[in-house]
Amino acid sequence: MSNNVVSASLSGVVSAIARLSGQISAIDSKVDSVSSQVYEVKSDLERLRSDFLDMMEEQRRASVLEQATAELVSVRQEMERKFGNYGVVRNTMVGILQATDAALVRKATISTVSEELMISTPDYWLAPVLVALAAWINNNRDLAERAIREAVRRDNEHASLVMALVCRRNHRTATCYEWLARYFSTQNAARIDSDSMVYIDAYVNGIFGTDEKHLCDDFMAQWIDQIKSSAPDFDDRQVDNWAEYFRTYYADEGSKYPALRDVVKEFGYIDKYLGKLDAISQISGQFSSIQKSEVNAQSLEEQVDRHLMDLVNSDDPKERQLRAQEEYLLAVKACQGDIDRARRIVNERDTEKRRQTMNIVEQMVRVVKDGSGKTEVYKKKTAVRFLSPYINRGFSKFKGDDAAAFPDKITLEINGWTGTSSAGDEGEALRQSYAAFLAQRKSAELAQATSGLNSKSMKMAGLVALAAGIVLFLLRLSLPGIIVMVAGGGLVLYGKETERHRVKSAEEIEARYAKLLDEGSTEIGLALTQWQRARSSAEELRGLLDMKSVA
Repeated sequence: MSNNVVSASLSGVVSAIARLSGQISAIDSKVDSVSSQVYEVKSDLERLRSDFLDMMEEQRRASVLEQATAELVSVRQEMERKFGNYGVVRNTMVGILQATDAALVRKATISTVSEELMISTPDYWLAPVLVALAAWINNNRDLAERAIREAVRRDNEHASLVMALVCRRNHRTATCYEWLARYFSTQNAARIDSDSMVYIDAYVNGIFGTDEKHLCDDFMAQWIDQIKSSAPDFDDRQVDNWAEYFRTYYADEGSKYPALRDVVKEFGYIDKYLGKLDAISQISGQFSSIQKSEVNAQSLEEQVDRHLMDLVNSDDPKERQLRAQEEYLLAVKACQGDIDRARRIVNERDTEKRRQTMNIVEQMVRVVKDGSGKTEVYKKKTAVRFLSPYINRGFSKFKGDDAAAFPDKITLEINGWTGTSSAGDEGEALRQSYAAFLAQRKSAELAQATSGLNSKSMKMAGLVALAAGIVLFLLRLSLPGIIVMVAGGGLVLYGKETERHRVKSAEEIEARYAKLLDEGSTEIGLALTQWQRARSSAEELRGLLDMKSVA
C-alpha cells in the first residue's frame, strides 16, 4: 500500500515538472518573440532617427541655400552700386581696342565716350588710361600725357603694363620698353605670379621687339639679387640643388653590361665612369634641345594679347572683397547648401593661387626640371637664361663628384679562378687558363674521393678474415671463429659498397666540372665582348668630361 502511494506521489511530481517545463518553454518562446519585437522597434527607431536627421540636414541646407541666394543678390547689388561703372569702363576699353584694330569707329566718338567715363568713374585707374588711349588716337599729345600721369598716380603697376601692351600692339617698340621697364620696376622678385611670368617670357623671347636701349636687361639681375639678399647661402644652395638634380640622371650600367657586373672585379669603377658619361650626355642633350628649339612667336604674341584683355577686365583691388564673397556664395549654391564643401572648394582655389605665386627663382627652377613635356619651350628658354650661372656651376660640381678613372684592364673572377684582360681579345688564352684551373681542382677532388683503403684491398682482407674464421671454427674455437667470419664478411661487403660509391662520386665530379667549364667559358666570352663595348663607349664619350657648361 505504501509503495503504491509513493509511486503515485512520484508520478504526480513528474507530471508537475513536465507541465512546468512546458510553461517555461512557452515563456521562453514569448521572451524570444518580445526580443524580436524590441529589435524591430529599435531598428525602426534608428531609421526614424536617421530619416529625421536627414530631414533636418535638408532643411538646414535649404535654409543655407536660400540665405546664400539672398546674400548673393545683395552682394551683386552692392557691387553694381559701388563699381557698376568699372564694368562699363572695362567693356569700353575692350571695345576701343577692337574697334581701332578694325578701324570701324570715328575718333570723335572714342574721345566723347572716354571723357564721359572719366567723369563718371573718378577713382578708377583704367578711366584715365581710356582717355589717354583716345587722346593718342586723336594725336592730342598734351591730353594723353596728362591722362597717363593720372593713371600712373592711381595704379602705377597696372597702368604701366596696359600701356606697354598697347604700345606693343601698335608696334611702338621704344615706348613699349619704357612702360615695360616701369612695370618691371614694380615687381617683387619674391612674389612673381604666373601672369607676370608671361610678360617676362615674352620679353626674353623677343616678343616685344629688340630692347635697343637695354631698358629691361638690368631687372633680370636685380631680381636675382633681391632673392639672394634674403638668403645669404642662396648661391651655394642653388649650386647644390642643381648638382643633386643632375645626379638623378645616373643610370645603372649593370643592365647594359650584366656579365661585367657579375664577374669583373673593377665593375664599380666602370659603372661610375660610364654612368657619369651617359648622364652628361643626357643633360647636354636636354639643354641643347631647349636652346635650339624654335619659339612659336605667333602663339606667344596671341597669349600676350589675351593677357591684355584679361588685365583690362580684371577686378580692381577695391572690388576684391565683394568678389570673394560672391565666389563663396556661388560655391554654396553649387554645393546645394553644403557649407563645409563650399569652403573646401574656395580654400583649394586660394591655395592654388598662392602656389602659383612664388619667388622668380623657384618658378624658373620648377620650369626647367619639369619633365612632363607639357611646359612650353619658351618658358624653359627664359628659365635657362636666368639660371645659367647656377646650372653650370652645379654641372661642374656634379662632374667632380665621385670622380673615377676608367680601368685599363679588368680582372675576371669565376668560381675561384681569376684572369685579366686589357684589349678584350684574350678569350682563347683565358678559357684555356680557366680549363686548366678546373682540371687541377677536379683532380684534387677525385683523389680525395678515392683516398683511404682501396676497395680491392678491403675485399682481399675480408676474404682472408673469412678463411681464418672458418679455420678457427673447425678447430672448435666457435666464438672467435664466428666473430672473425662476420668481420671478414663485413669487410667484403663494405669493399663492394665503397667501390660503387667511388665510381658514383667520380661520375658526379666529372659532370659538375664539365658544367662549370661550359658555363665559365660562356661567361668569359660575354664579359670580354661587353668589355670591348664598354671601352669603345668610354673612348667615344670621354670628351664630355671636358665640357665646361651646359646652359
